[in-house]
Amino acid sequence: MRPLSLIMTAFGPFSGTETLRFTELGENPLFLINGPTGSGKTTILDAICFALYGKTTGDEREGTQMRCDLCAADILTEVTLEFRLSGRRFRIRRVPEQQRPKSRGEGTTTQAPEAQLIELLGDDMERLIVSSKVSEATREIEELTGLSVDQFRQVMVLPQGKFRQLLMAESSEREKIFSQLFQTSIYKALEENLRARSAKIRQDRERQQQLRQGILEGADLESAEALETELATRAREAEDALRLKTEKEKAYVAAGKAQQQALDLERAFVELKRLETGQANLQTQKESVAGKRLRLTAAEEALKLKPIFDERTRSQKTLQSAETGLALAAEARDRAQVLLAQAEEERQAAEKLSAPLDAAKQEVVRLEGLRARATRLAEARQTLEQARGEVKTAQARLQKSEATLQETQRQREEAEQKQTEWQIELSTLGDKQLQEKLLTDQLASRREMDTLQRQLALHRAELEKGEALGRRLLNEHEAQSRHARNLELAWHQGQAAILAAELQTGQPCPVCGSSEHPAPALSEAAIPSEKDLEQARVRAQETSVLLSAAREAYGEIRGKVGHAQKQLDDLQTRLGESSQLSVGQLQSHHARLKQEVAALQARREEFTVLTDALKQLKEGEAEARKAQDLATSQAAETTTALEKGRTRVQDAEQELPENYRPVGALDQSIARTRVEAGELEQRIAAAGQRYKEAHGRWEAASATLIAAEQSRQSAQEALTSAQSRQDAALAASPLADEQGYRDALLEETQAAALRQSIADYDQQCQRIAGAVEQQRAAVKDKARPDLEQAETELRQAEEAKNAALTLWQQLDGRRQLLEATRSKLEKAARDQAELDARYAVIGTLSDVANGQTGKKISLQRFVLSVLLDDVLIEAGHRLSLMSKGRYQLLRKEDRSKGNKASGLELEVEDAYTGKVRAVATLSGGESFMAALSMALGLSDVVQAYAGGIRLDTLFIDEGFGSLDAESLDLAVRTLIDLQASGRMIGIISHVAELKEQMPLRLDVISGRDGSRVRLVTP
Repeated sequence: MRPLSLIMTAFGPFSGTETLRFTELGENPLFLINGPTGSGKTTILDAICFALYGKTTGDEREGTQMRCDLCAADILTEVTLEFRLSGRRFRIRRVPEQQRPKSRGEGTTTQAPEAQLIELLGDDMERLIVSSKVSEATREIEELTGLSVDQFRQVMVLPQGKFRQLLMAESSEREKIFSQLFQTSIYKALEENLRARSAKIRQDRERQQQLRQGILEGADLESAEALETELATRAREAEDALRLKTEKEKAYVAAGKAQQQALDLERAFVELKRLETGQANLQTQKESVAGKRLRLTAAEEALKLKPIFDERTRSQKTLQSAETGLALAAEARDRAQVLLAQAEEERQAAEKLSAPLDAAKQEVVRLEGLRARATRLAEARQTLEQARGEVKTAQARLQKSEATLQETQRQREEAEQKQTEWQIELSTLGDKQLQEKLLTDQLASRREMDTLQRQLALHRAELEKGEALGRRLLNEHEAQSRHARNLELAWHQGQAAILAAELQTGQPCPVCGSSEHPAPALSEAAIPSEKDLEQARVRAQETSVLLSAAREAYGEIRGKVGHAQKQLDDLQTRLGESSQLSVGQLQSHHARLKQEVAALQARREEFTVLTDALKQLKEGEAEARKAQDLATSQAAETTTALEKGRTRVQDAEQELPENYRPVGALDQSIARTRVEAGELEQRIAAAGQRYKEAHGRWEAASATLIAAEQSRQSAQEALTSAQSRQDAALAASPLADEQGYRDALLEETQAAALRQSIADYDQQCQRIAGAVEQQRAAVKDKARPDLEQAETELRQAEEAKNAALTLWQQLDGRRQLLEATRSKLEKAARDQAELDARYAVIGTLSDVANGQTGKKISLQRFVLSVLLDDVLIEAGHRLSLMSKGRYQLLRKEDRSKGNKASGLELEVEDAYTGKVRAVATLSGGESFMAALSMALGLSDVVQAYAGGIRLDTLFIDEGFGSLDAESLDLAVRTLIDLQASGRMIGIISHVAELKEQMPLRLDVISGRDGSRVRLVTP
């Protein structure tokens, strides 16, 4: 990641907008950020870190605290960073939470934090990634760079006082940094996967064991041996019960057959009685059925005559219809005759209207000739009205321009007077701003002094607690150490007594080999066990660790107390006499001055607005004078046009008769005459059309009358013929007359029902006669059975069968349960064996990958330890150069105590002493050189691995002041060598020697109204 430009507005000590274009420093610059203490050098790094992550480099100030106190209230604090990453360009803008003036009304409102992330695509094309959400922007930056804010501070920005963190980081913390830089998450994922799979198999094994026990408990068994014993017993008992069940079922079937035979014989006797009763009932219906047969015969004869009678009925209806049509046709012809006579009279009267029609058409032609004159008159009148309106408009415009000119002159005079008054009032603004700035600094310092006093009191209280805790832990450690030494001595003495107790006369001693034992060792007290001895040693070691931690914490607190006291003394010296004033007095005086400054600043803005308004008023006054001259000229022109219009109207009225001069009079006369002519034409045409329609209707009615007479004659002849045929058919039939025909005639459904009733009777007689003979043969020579005795025998056989079935079901159900239980146990045993085999592989791999064996080093930490070795090789070259061959960084390979992560700790080898010691023992300058070497080596190795994160930018904040002249020269030479390999390196320092060695600088210049940045090039 390489920054291209940085824009800071009202950020830190920068009251205005400062733009830093890093591209102007060159391709791979090595530059110095120089300036006095408090000018804002570190703020540049804070701005870069804040733009990316929303936090500052030291993480001691929030984004909300970075607003400049010297900026105007309406200026928004914001930071914009443009940077290049892996060949892509991005721009990110962040606005912290802050108070700003309300858009409307008075007072302030809270500006919510926001962030925008944009990718610059070239050709002025952009792609919006994050629109405003702060958390989304931070997440996107972490994914792009591969670094969290803490990791960014440790490998790309070495903040003031923080350069030792990467050097002093523990294994777990360094593991997080390196895993992000070298993208070794796949190894961590493998560890997690193996751990999860191992835990899953282990849980499955436990569940399998629980399942096996549950299977036994479900069958009410204590063990697999009990299962086999009971299963053999239940199998024999189930076989005996099965044989008994089979015998009882056979006996039940035989009893059922006997009972069924008795029921069948009883039903046969009952059926014979029913059939005989039915046969007797059919004999009583014989005469009724004979009458139905005669009625059906007569209906069939009548059915043969029905078509002839139906034909005569149709002929009668046709004749009646023809006679009715003849009467209606005669009436229609008579009505048509009357309408024809009326239409003839109307046609003759309409022929007399032709003369008035011709006169009306001639009058229309004459009036059309006058239309052109009427048009010219209308146009002249319209022109006259337009001229009158223009005269009124011009006069109104002239009056308005005069009023506007007077109002503009009045406003200009008032503005000039107010401008003079405000100039005098604004002359005091500069002095009040200076006083307000001084009070702001004093108030901030006084608040800082109060905070330091409270922190100093807290640190002193912690110091007292630390002293008491140290004394207590020291006493406890000495007591545990004495106890462990005493136990160890007693244990060794006890071992001699144990060996002596086993000595036998004449047998050699296992220690000295002598066969004589004149004074064997004895133990008067109880001999401690090895477990007791080990526990005592562990307790002594634990108290030692606690004591060391307490001493380290006590040293840190004592350092904090000294630092806080020094800061407090510096503040009191800087405040001088103002430190005697209370915060309330300073706040009151500051608030009053701030209100006065704010009022004057608001008045200055109003003065600027007033000056612009006065300029616009002067310009408006000149424009108003021009508008008045133009309105006067236009009023004169419209008056001349009005006179010309009046003359044209008078000329046009002389050409047109007076009765047609009113507007629309001529058009009304023409329209009225045309309407009269149209009405006459319509009356003549309507009379002719009505005569034509009446004559057509009369001819149609006459033709209809002739056709109706012919239809009546045809219907009369058809009726006479049908009557003759009916009489002949009735005479040849067995029916006496027409009334006999009608009495015998039946509907088809009635005849069918009568026919079906006769057929059903004949069929029943035949069926019952045959059934009676068959049933008599079935019961011949047989007596009626005893049904009650057969039912009793069947019930007893069923009870015996059910008892045998219940016994067999109970025994066989238990046998099946036991066999199913044995199958489940066998399957559970197979599953358990399979899980054991899988766990032997997966569990072992998981323990190895997760560092549960040997030196407790996980797979990812092992890979990272190899990468760390590469980093230390690169760092060692630079550290050896800067330390003149004295120091080399090494990776500690010994396992850490307890469960603490190990494998990534650092040590330093001192060539002067030939010893290896902890990096914490290095001095301030030595630590700085080691941390710088570490950061540079890390940058080289990360870029050497394909797919890694490119660290082509490094910012270093202070630390050079701890180096002597020779070490400083070596450090700068190392950075120059690094610059040649394609890095951007920025150094923040006020060391004078660096200004001489690094001519490319960003000078931060502080002033009363805030700081600013200036680029210095050789």
